[in-house]
Formats: sequence, structure tokens, C-alpha cells
Amino acid sequence: AKEVASMQRRIPTVNIRRAYLVEDGWEAIKAMGPGLKQRIAIRFIDERGQVEAGLDMGGPFKEFLESLCREVFREDYGLFKSTELRTYYPNDASVLLDSWHEQFEFVGKVLGKALMEGHLIDVRFASFFLNLLLNRSPHFDDLKSLDQQLYRNLLFVKNYEGDISDLCLSFAVSKDLFGAAQTVPLVPGGEDLEVTRANRVQYVTAMADYHLSKKIYSQTAAFSRGLFSVISKEWLGLFTHYELKILLSGTEDGNIDVEDLRRYSQVDPRGSFPSPSVLSWFWIAVRKLSPHQKRLLLKFVTACSHPPLMGFKYLSPPFTIRFVPLQEPSRKDSKSKSLFSRMFGRNPQAGQLPTSATCFNMLKLPLYRSQKALTEKLVMAIEARAGFDLQ
Repeated sequence: AKEVASMQRRIPTVNIRRAYLVEDGWEAIKAMGPGLKQRIAIRFIDERGQVEAGLDMGGPFKEFLESLCREVFREDYGLFKSTELRTYYPNDASVLLDSWHEQFEFVGKVLGKALMEGHLIDVRFASFFLNLLLNRSPHFDDLKSLDQQLYRNLLFVKNYEGDISDLCLSFAVSKDLFGAAQTVPLVPGGEDLEVTRANRVQYVTAMADYHLSKKIYSQTAAFSRGLFSVISKEWLGLFTHYELKILLSGTEDGNIDVEDLRRYSQVDPRGSFPSPSVLSWFWIAVRKLSPHQKRLLLKFVTACSHPPLMGFKYLSPPFTIRFVPLQEPSRKDSKSKSLFSRMFGRNPQAGQLPTSATCFNMLKLPLYRSQKALTEKLVMAIEARAGFDLQ
């Protein structure tokens, strides 16, 4: 324990107020500069201004990462928009936000740090945006995920059999800027260049390129500056956009392989005497959880709802179960049992809820006396989504 504490003191620590998570993270990361490539520790400050207990062995940073993503990827925040497939890309209207360049650079740095340390995020980026990060041109078919109506319209123009001049098109697009319509040429002098049968393929290509690339060029450039200040551009260029999507967000299905988790989990010998019955009940309960609840369990214990890319063999520290004594209810609790049960349908004598130490990927599991009590309390704990007040 002394060695861990000594190591913690040597690692730069960032204080993050939960109520000002984005602002504090932004200021701290700006101040760190190149030091962001080194190991950093996150220390959360709760709403009362008190430091939350615990050492950051990875868990608080993972929670900071996921909390940050929930905030900055909200569409009403203004930095990003989502497609119909719930994949994200920069919002071209973000230019209306204060310091939008710096904000995109900040998000790029944080996600670069996540990539470097192998942390997955609960956000999936649009394929065309990932291609832009890799300095590759998006594909025309990517437009289908961005705007299906525009995609169909451009296909109509490309395959139109009549007189194309009937459509009255030019190489320009109308853009709303501060409430006023602005004409943006797709090519030099495009507002005066009519679309004809001879140049319609060029028009379709230029229109797709505008919406998939040029429209968000400045935002992508700012995001890229932050990203590549942390990780190597050459290294990232080795991957396809699909592989990069997996590196950032894991596989599409996000399924939790319970048998793989069990195989590489361990019981902490420093806890109470391990109970084979309780351990067996726990894994029975986990198997019966819904896919969503399994992700909640993983987040509850590790602060990340995604499994490691190559399986739980590579989860560090391993998923650990520590048995703890079951606290007996007081007589006052026993007397209130009937009222509690009538109000909530719960029995307080089933024992306290499981807790976790996410910095050690540890579940602290009380020695429940029945399968039913364990399952009920486990579900209550993971669905409560408590923060880091590590024990």
C-alpha cells in the first residue's frame, strides 16, 4: 500500500470538480502540454467540495473519459451532431460557440490519451469523419448515413434521363449563416456554372465532398491537432477507418462474454473467507443479466462499459471479487421491514448493496444468504450508477 501511495505522489494529479467536469478538464489538459503523454491521475471533487476517496489506478480516468464524452457529444452542447445511425461527426454550426477551435482540440487530445492507454469510449464516429482523420477522402456512399434525402437526390441527378437543365442546378450550395442564406460555390465561380449532362458527375462528387469534408474542414483540423499531439499520425495511418472505429469504441455488438470474464477473474484472498455458494450464485446472476445490465456491471466494477478489445485476459488489473461480511440489520431496521416492503417491495434484511473499487477493478460482494438476495442487490447496485467514492 505504501508503494502504491508513493507511486501516486509521483504521478501528476488533476483535480476535477464533477459540476465543472469539462471546464476543469480543459484547463488542466491545456496546462499539461506535452506532459499529457505521461501517466496522469484524476482526483474527483464532489458537489460538496470534498475530495472523493481512492487512488487512481485507472478507474477515475476512465470515468472522467466517459463522463466527458456524455457531455461534449450531447447535440445541445453544439460541438457534434449524429447521423440516423447514431454515429458522430463535427457540427459545422459549432463556429457559433466560444473558443470552438480550442474545444475540438481538447476533445482530440482526450481521445488521443484514451487511444494511447487502451480505454474505449461509448461514442461511435461516422466513417467519413474517421477517414478525414486518417487523411483519406470519404466515399460517396458515406453520404447515405449523413443525409439519406440528399443522397437520393444526387443519385437522381446522376441518373437523370431527361434534360438536366430542367433541374436549374448550379455548382453552388445554399448555407444558413447567422440566420441569413449564403451561397457557397462548390468550385471557383460555381454559382454561375450550370449543371449539364457532361458535368453532372463532377457536380455530384463536388456536392458530396462539400457535405462530407469541406463543410467540417476547420473542426476536423482542430480535432486532428489535438489528437496527433498525443499519438503518432504515422502509427494511426496504419489502420483503416473500420479498424480505428474498433480501437476507439470496441466492436459493434459490445457483447460481454461472461465465460471469458469468469475465466480471467480472481478472488481477492484478503477478503472474507470465500464462499463457493456465493461465488456460484454471482456467476448465475451475471449470466441471467440482460446485455445492457452486463455492460452496467462492467462499468460498475471497471468504470468502462466495454470489454477489452482482445478479451478479459488483457484487463489490468484483473476483474476481482472480494467477499465482505454481510452487515446484520438493526432492530430498528427489522421493525421497519413491513413498511419498507410495502412501499418498495424490498427486504432490507437481504443485506447491503455490493460496492466497487474501480481503480483496482474490484467488486466487493457481501456474503449473501440466498441467490435471490444476491441477484436483487446486484441489480440495484449496478442500476444506481453511483460515482467514485472509493472505499
